[in-house]
Amino acid sequence: MLQAKLKEGKLVTLATFNRKEIEQMKQQKWKFYCPTCNHEVIMKAGSKMVPHFAHMSKIHCPSNEGGEGPYHEQGKLMLYQWLKSQNINVQLEAHLKEINQRPDLLLTINNKRIAMEYQCARTPAEQIKQRNEGYKRAGITPIWILGAKRFNRQTGNHFRLDQFTLQFIHQFSSGLPLTLFYFCPQTLQFIIIQDIYLTSTGQAIGKITSTKLNNISFPDVFIQNSFSPNQLNQLWKNEKRQFRLKTRKNLYGNELAWHQWLYLKGTHLEYLPSIIYLPVASGYLMKTPAWNWQSRLCLDVLDRLATGQTLSQRSIKYHLRKHIQQPRDFPLIPSEDNPIENYLQLLTHLNIVKKLSPSHYQKKNSLQFYKSIEESLQGDNDLMNALANHPDKIQA
Repeated sequence: MLQAKLKEGKLVTLATFNRKEIEQMKQQKWKFYCPTCNHEVIMKAGSKMVPHFAHMSKIHCPSNEGGEGPYHEQGKLMLYQWLKSQNINVQLEAHLKEINQRPDLLLTINNKRIAMEYQCARTPAEQIKQRNEGYKRAGITPIWILGAKRFNRQTGNHFRLDQFTLQFIHQFSSGLPLTLFYFCPQTLQFIIIQDIYLTSTGQAIGKITSTKLNNISFPDVFIQNSFSPNQLNQLWKNEKRQFRLKTRKNLYGNELAWHQWLYLKGTHLEYLPSIIYLPVASGYLMKTPAWNWQSRLCLDVLDRLATGQTLSQRSIKYHLRKHIQQPRDFPLIPSEDNPIENYLQLLTHLNIVKKLSPSHYQKKNSLQFYKSIEESLQGDNDLMNALANHPDKIQA
């Protein structure tokens, strides 16, 4: 912890003192106490760490949760100083008695409270979920900023997105882009990723911006920065092309099972219809990549229907039940987006199905399978161009 209190209750931030002053405190045997549990704590001020306090023994205290080392302490302090410099009402490591939690930073803006958590270590998902639920009960908006050591950029717009990181995706209101935040106290880079689309297991594309912390203000963090329809179209064209041409060796897990399923269906990914593997922003709600669940919907449900027959979202949801994640696993996303419905909207635009009611559709045209890789690549390009002519559709 960065703060402790003296016997009379005054809070002390150890990192604001120089080495000489800290050494004098040690010689004078100053006593410090945890602001949360009142147990005595000790000073930690080595040459390679941010000066901080620690409990003398392992006890059950919210201040003991999530201790993440010097990188975390340094980043938390820098974020605190950054907010302070903007005259924002911010408290460092405030203890919230009503929920017995201690966010890294607690902001109060226009009577609205915001808990800012700087997360650098891998923590059990259940613990993150409980903390978010606590903030919700207290009427506090949580904002999670990840340590930049967890950020793995692959190309200009591609990055790694594992299951742990998924739970930190924000959407501040319905219709706004999905957003992730990262910060590095060593380089002072504040990284914002918006408009996130999952492309395959553990991988995604997003609009990535990186700015020095002292060059942005707190309101700047919430400026919307999405892909243009043309940008997303071009990125997804490349994704579909790579999907068709990528050499696959040593397949395992879900991808191996999917290829085996395709084999039993008597087809190959080179010949699949172009309507499989389309961008759906709410795809984070599916456990498997878009090419997996969309192909199962098309081959197991749509392709079996005769033209003119109807299908329901309920029947599709049941068929894909093993692929669907629960919205409650994404507490920072208030939207009630439905990836199946979003995908059916695209198929409606492409004249594959017709919407009859909010939950029922009619098959209008047969699925087009290909006979060669050249034919499928051309078909993919034509389909993405068709979506590009209606930019409101491609970001369903």
